[in-house]
Amino acid sequence: MSRQMVMPPLDLRADVGAVDDDTRTVTLTWSTGADVLRFDWETGRKFYERLSLDPKHVRMQRLASGAAPLLDSHSAYSLAHQIGVVDTATLDGKRGTAEVRFSKRADVEPFYQDVRDKIIRNVSVGYRVHKFEELAETRGGVPVRLAVDWEPHEISMVPMGADAGARVRASKDVETNPCVVVVRAGLQDEDLALMRRRLDLER
Repeated sequence: MSRQMVMPPLDLRADVGAVDDDTRTVTLTWSTGADVLRFDWETGRKFYERLSLDPKHVRMQRLASGAAPLLDSHSAYSLAHQIGVVDTATLDGKRGTAEVRFSKRADVEPFYQDVRDKIIRNVSVGYRVHKFEELAETRGGVPVRLAVDWEPHEISMVPMGADAGARVRASKDVETNPCVVVVRAGLQDEDLALMRRRLDLER
C-alpha cells in the first residue's frame, strides 16, 4: 500500500577531494547513501532516510548534464550565488562522485582559495525524493525508508552540513514536490489515523 506526502528539497553533506589548480576543478564525493534522520510532517513521525545508489533509482540527468550549478550554501536566488558548475557527475552503485569547476570571478576567488587551503571542507548535495519504500528494518525503533526514485540537482559548498531534521514543512518560500511512500501494511492504518488527526487540528 502507499500514500502521498509533500516533500521540500533536501540536502546531504559530503566531502571535498583533490584540487587541480590548472583547471580550477575539485573532485568530490556527493553521496555514499548513509542513513540520515528526517521528519515526516504529514504523520509527525521521525524516520531514517537511506538513498539507494542503484543507478536505476537515481535521476542523474540534471546533475550529469554538465550544466548543474555549484552554489554557495544552496542559495539560488541570484546569479552571484552560483560559484561554479558541475562538469561531470557519476554514480557507481556505491557512491556518487563529481568534478566541479570554480568560476574565475573575483568574488568567487576567496571561496576557491579556502577550498585549496582546506578551510572549506564541506560539500552538500541538493536533491528531491519522488518515492520512498519503507523497509522492514528499524533503527532504535525508528523506521527506515529507502529512496528508490530521487533526483540530485545541485552541489553546494557549505560551512557545515545542514541539520537534516530541521526542514520546515511546506511554505511559500519552499518549492515542494509530491512524494509517494510505500508503507508497510502493519503501519498503514496507524499512519493514516495520525494524518487525519493532524489535518483535523490544522483546520
